Amino acid sequence: MDKLKLGQRLLLAAQGVAPLALKLPVILRLGPQRVAELAPHLPGARLRELILALPVDFLAKTAVHLDPRAILDTYLSLPDSLHLEVARQLCADRQFATAARYAECLSPLKIRVLIIGINNVDHVMQIARHIEDLELIVQAVRTLSGGYLAQLTLAAERDANLAVSVRVLSGLSPARQAEICGLLPDHVLQQLLPPLLEIGGEALRERLPERLQVLAD
Repeated sequence: MDKLKLGQRLLLAAQGVAPLALKLPVILRLGPQRVAELAPHLPGARLRELILALPVDFLAKTAVHLDPRAILDTYLSLPDSLHLEVARQLCADRQFATAARYAECLSPLKIRVLIIGINNVDHVMQIARHIEDLELIVQAVRTLSGGYLAQLTLAAERDANLAVSVRVLSGLSPARQAEICGLLPDHVLQQLLPPLLEIGGEALRERLPERLQVLAD
């Protein structure tokens, strides 16, 4: 059976003509790219039912080919636990740009859940590299511990992408910036402090721990 006929069967299945047990083999046979093409044309309730029944690795491969805005209402209706499982799989597959596209559709609170749940600062930083609206990240990390934000900053340094950290940290209060700077080694601060001070000025400088004053001068 060609892909067109399989696609027609998928559409019929999604409209309730076939039970879920019969839908899944058809969908899996179509493959992730074809399913991504068909997903925006399916009724939201049926699409959600199918998504919840599909394996996470298949969903992650499908996500690569699908614009989340095309199924936004359905995507936002999915449980946070599934968002996290798919994000973890996308990270395992090194599909960080796709993970970023989907994360940008979420609220800062839900992004915070993802950051904590992914539990890998290097993966989080790779996702952040691809996020255009970094204000979402700023809002999401405001209440995270200074220690964790310092770990994210170190991950950015390892990735030769401290510019992301500068943009995120500069959105925090001077007191929070100073707290995080106090937890970082000198070789990172030598790169990080000049752009942060250029943005934060005296408000940041006067809050820096004493040992950092020399680096700030």
